Amino acid sequence: MAEKKKWKIPHSLAIIISVMLLASLLTYLIPAGSFERITQAGKTIVVNGSFHQIQQTPVNPLSILTYVWAGLEGARSIIWSLLLCGGGLGIILGTGMFQGAAATLSRKAKGKGKEWAVVAFLMVVFALLCVPINLNYFIPFAPLGIVIAKAIGYDAIVGISIIMLGGAIGFSCGAMNIANTGTAQMIAELPLFSGMAYRLFCMVPLTLVTILYVLWYGKKIKKDPTKSFCYQVQSAEENFDVDNLPIFNKSHIPVAVVTVIGICYMIYVAIFAKLTMAQAAFIFMYMGLAAGIVYRMPINTMCKEFINGVKGMAATGVMIGFAYAISNILNAGHILDTVVFSLANTLNSVPVLLQAPAMFLMHIIINFFVTSGSGQAAITMPIFIPVADLTHMSRQVAVLAFNFGDGLCNFILPHAAATMGFVGYANIPFTQWLRFIYKLFLLWFLIGSILLIVATMIPF
Repeated sequence: MAEKKKWKIPHSLAIIISVMLLASLLTYLIPAGSFERITQAGKTIVVNGSFHQIQQTPVNPLSILTYVWAGLEGARSIIWSLLLCGGGLGIILGTGMFQGAAATLSRKAKGKGKEWAVVAFLMVVFALLCVPINLNYFIPFAPLGIVIAKAIGYDAIVGISIIMLGGAIGFSCGAMNIANTGTAQMIAELPLFSGMAYRLFCMVPLTLVTILYVLWYGKKIKKDPTKSFCYQVQSAEENFDVDNLPIFNKSHIPVAVVTVIGICYMIYVAIFAKLTMAQAAFIFMYMGLAAGIVYRMPINTMCKEFINGVKGMAATGVMIGFAYAISNILNAGHILDTVVFSLANTLNSVPVLLQAPAMFLMHIIINFFVTSGSGQAAITMPIFIPVADLTHMSRQVAVLAFNFGDGLCNFILPHAAATMGFVGYANIPFTQWLRFIYKLFLLWFLIGSILLIVATMIPF
């Protein structure tokens, strides 16, 4: 008898195109509507009470690929930055410093039951790094996470989780995030970064449960590698030989010093000035150049490693452009404002103690339509802040609900830049990533809701 064909896991790009089709269908099903908008302090905000229905502008499913170019254009700053950052980091990886450091960590931890400490420590580090810096800037570190995870016996999912999920908490709690928290608090007429102490406190339970979840998964796949969600999936670091690990030697010390200085400078710019994707790209390129010089790498080798680093990020950049096309389709259908208006009206019927978790859930829904944090703040805060006032909800609580909804939701969406950046680089099918992340996301939602209820009761 002929063997039955095995079901193949869809490629992440196929998933994105499927969501593009879904978005086009929603433009037929959801009535088109619009709010009036005004500009205040250079920001475009929504006028509360100005919603009105407009003529339906559905997007033909056959035309969805025509939105890809605009998606690439909209994501160009992220894409160009990824390519240049990838090139700079490619030179650093070419020195073998990161691989040697991973080998040193693995030798000290492997077989001694200390692998968990390596994962926990690095996740805390990236959680703290992403307090002032957008997680997108750390996408180029995906290969580092994968190398470290494989060196201590884990898979690529653990590798990208070390950086992405660690950073997710620092970013989502919004203690010092200028684009998201800054925009939301400005619209809410709150002092910039006010309420920081409670936001930092929120990081503790969320970081702890995230670390425990990743370690639980890592322990499971160590016992049975076939339970890995990327079992037999070739990752970007498939040629990394865990049996012949490199050695961290004296020549790697100046490279490590240069790298630390580069990262510290990026943090300094993020805190005391304004870090842009262009500046991040410049920092990574100079960091790579300086690393190559102190390592005494031949110029031709440096150029080769730079191009290899760019190549490693090229496919990731294209997928991010496709993901951005989803938002363009929804905007062309003029259905976003209708969704926001409907959710804001629903909030009034929710019990007082559950209104903040309900607003959290609403931001999760809205985040499907608008993945940009600052864009979502500009659209939703002018609506939800008056609703919060009418329901006697603290404006700080309303902003925190926005932080959680905008941040934590990004890691289950196929069109979020950070998720597709990490998952795309690691060559992990999005469906497999979703199987891994959905339980953690439910835990995030539960803990986030409890933190919002506590914030309501304090009051925050």
